[in-house]
Amino acid sequence: MMSDLPGTHPGCLVASYVYQDRLFSREVRDLTLQGFLGWRELFRSRLSAIAAIYTPSVEIDLDDLADMAQALVDGGIVLSRLTEDPQALPRQVRLFRTFVRMIFLPQQQAS
Repeated sequence: MMSDLPGTHPGCLVASYVYQDRLFSREVRDLTLQGFLGWRELFRSRLSAIAAIYTPSVEIDLDDLADMAQALVDGGIVLSRLTEDPQALPRQVRLFRTFVRMIFLPQQQAS
């Protein structure tokens, strides 16, 4: 899914908002927050499903890990557009997948 995103995504409104929050209304801020919380819940539910099967090898807060996933996607969009590399975002997502595997799989199975 993310490999198609850089070509079709117009940019990162969230990054624009965060850096220029005074240019946007309270309504836009609330909509941005609701979008963020929706993505957090999606990522958190997926991570919870993994944690129900696999015990993390390190102490980890799943909400923080869900936020990391969202930060990675938003940052990957910026990285991809800035470097004009449409594969930057998919590479970052695959790296995050490896990171999650390292957290949840026993060491010998993580690779």
